[in-house]
Amino acid sequence: MEFTVSYASFTTAVSDINKIISSKSVIPILSGIKIEANEYGLKLTGSNSDIFIERTIPLLISGEKVVDIKEFGSVVVLSKYLNEIVKKLPNDICIKLGRNDSITIKSGDIETKLNGFNANDYPKLPEMDRNTKIEIPFGKLTEAIKQTAFAVSKSEAKPVLTGVKMEFEENKLICTATDSHRLARREVTIESKTTESFVVPSTSLSELTHLKEADSSIVEISYTNNFIVFGTAMSSLYSRLIEGVYPNTGSLVPTESKALITMNTQVLIEGMDRACVFSTEWKHNNIQLEIVDDATIKISSNSTEVGMIEELQKIIHIEGQNDIQMSFDGRFVLDALKRIPEENVTIRFDGLMKPIVIQPQNDSTCLHLISPVRSY
Repeated sequence: MEFTVSYASFTTAVSDINKIISSKSVIPILSGIKIEANEYGLKLTGSNSDIFIERTIPLLISGEKVVDIKEFGSVVVLSKYLNEIVKKLPNDICIKLGRNDSITIKSGDIETKLNGFNANDYPKLPEMDRNTKIEIPFGKLTEAIKQTAFAVSKSEAKPVLTGVKMEFEENKLICTATDSHRLARREVTIESKTTESFVVPSTSLSELTHLKEADSSIVEISYTNNFIVFGTAMSSLYSRLIEGVYPNTGSLVPTESKALITMNTQVLIEGMDRACVFSTEWKHNNIQLEIVDDATIKISSNSTEVGMIEELQKIIHIEGQNDIQMSFDGRFVLDALKRIPEENVTIRFDGLMKPIVIQPQNDSTCLHLISPVRSY
């Protein structure tokens, strides 16, 4: 194997893959990046056993030659040292495979040698059913992930709750995440005839959102019983699926409300953020919301050691009761509000000790459900 590659293309690919690799892997070869040179260019693969990321560097990018292959071949090189070395080189990089799976790296007058592993020992990527692929724009997919994945459980007590449920229905994708105390759901329109659902680890989806792709890039989603792959023209991310029965969250969303208020999203975020300063004494970061009258809501929090805060904010519109008073985990409310880019937001109250529903005004495709907490 021998090739020359542009500095920018190679260092970016190595850096992106290096982020998921653990130098303390129990399988030594998984501490490395597999480099393969073929007739199409370079293919770099890295894994932590749960996630595989595959990056392609084609021979040409925008008509400019970025890879020159002199001899085909493959090798696995320790990711930590490869990443540290290549990013400190001055210009284009030449790599040649030598004896005993070692490689020579040259750039200008600099020459480095690294020991490697035989590429034949690297785990094979899962075989996917490409006939059942689902296509979705990268921007749509990552937006749905960012608006839901934050709500997954941080505890491994119920592994299925550490993932995002992705449901594909005809021309529709629904992403749902919950930790039993809050729920986030986002629905996006896609072109698909597939009816299928998976629970994907939130850690995998987080890595997916970090891929450097244009929002308009098409992601092809394929799957097996145990794995799902998200593929673009330049990258592929393979992830294990989480086994188990995901709870039926559809029945949790109230169909009626005792009160509905419309607020300015940014103003409400700033008020909740201020109140959270005084909420840390409580186990659940208690913030109290009280509808004072038809035009005013009060946000308050207190700490016996620090002090208290009360803030009145204007209600843009109200329907139903105007005497609601409940406490919530302020961080949960803040997390939900920050995922809503629209100017105004609605909050539905269904009664004492029942969850509230937070949504963008006039948009039912995005929903956040937050359970109240006791204030004593």
